[in-house]
Amino acid sequence: METTIIEKQLREMSDYEKKYSGTAEHPKHYSHLEGSELTFSQEVQGLDIVPVDYFFKPDQNVVFLKHPRFIKFTEHRHSFIEMNYVYSGTCTQYINGKEVILKEGDLCLLDTNVMHGIESASENDIIINIMIRTSYFDSALLQRLSGNDLLTDFFVNAIYQQKKDSRYIIFPKGQNNRLKEFILQALGEFKQTQLCSNEAINSYMLLIFTELLRSYNSSSNLKEEPTFKKAVISDILSYMEQNYQTMTLETTADRFHFHPNHLTRLLKTNLGKTFIELSHQLKIKNACTLIENTDLTIDQIANKVGYTNITFFYKSFKKIHGVTPAEYRKKNSESPTHL
Repeated sequence: METTIIEKQLREMSDYEKKYSGTAEHPKHYSHLEGSELTFSQEVQGLDIVPVDYFFKPDQNVVFLKHPRFIKFTEHRHSFIEMNYVYSGTCTQYINGKEVILKEGDLCLLDTNVMHGIESASENDIIINIMIRTSYFDSALLQRLSGNDLLTDFFVNAIYQQKKDSRYIIFPKGQNNRLKEFILQALGEFKQTQLCSNEAINSYMLLIFTELLRSYNSSSNLKEEPTFKKAVISDILSYMEQNYQTMTLETTADRFHFHPNHLTRLLKTNLGKTFIELSHQLKIKNACTLIENTDLTIDQIANKVGYTNITFFYKSFKKIHGVTPAEYRKKNSESPTHL
């Protein structure tokens, strides 16, 4: 899609805006969801958590949306990672109770479950929201980011850590327009899908992350947060991804010259999960790929991903996905193919 067409569409009223937006003089307020509908109530207590399936179709990992104007959103949280890019104008948010004003060209990266509210955007305030499932950041992608402590630390914590406090990072406008161009091109692929749009979006996402890191590193005003040994964690995750069928705690520890107890502590401290939990997570993830893309029986798939106890495979699968492997296959076979 041509960039000029995308830019024109960004300034037009979207269907979402036509449904929910107020006016510049009288913006509408929304506090929570009732079913799939936005609503407002003074009586709502606590923070509303926006579920993944409100924005994401079953097979979508990344969603691009223009932020609706003339709407004030009270404090809420997301169960996914979000990036807010200011294409034009400004964006005023309240993040963890602190006022944050983003200017044109700035980008805010929000961790899962971070508390934030958003002031009403005016007609010229064009914000592009990029929403990302945590599952998008598998070990392969983390390995590609392993030389970049800032993002690797952020995403690993967002995926694996069970934490009370969540973080956000502000990336100021860079000295060139590459970030803007990459985001617009990815948005164009999302809005008008064609051959290999998924691959194109994945490539643009890597370019976006690269540009963000360059912007961050070139800013003298930003302080890097303390981080753990990401390269080691990334290498361990990569090894586990490649050897998930046969690996054991002992063989993995030996591969990295650790005592098994030390590896257990390292994973639990930095990822919030045990070796066994990560092992099951990887096996079930690969089982899902086989269920979706092959005609192998469920028992064959269980054996292929490294389970010798079929009953335990069924139990682990349902614990992670909430459905049996057969129900998962049926659900996915009925879903139309989307980006």
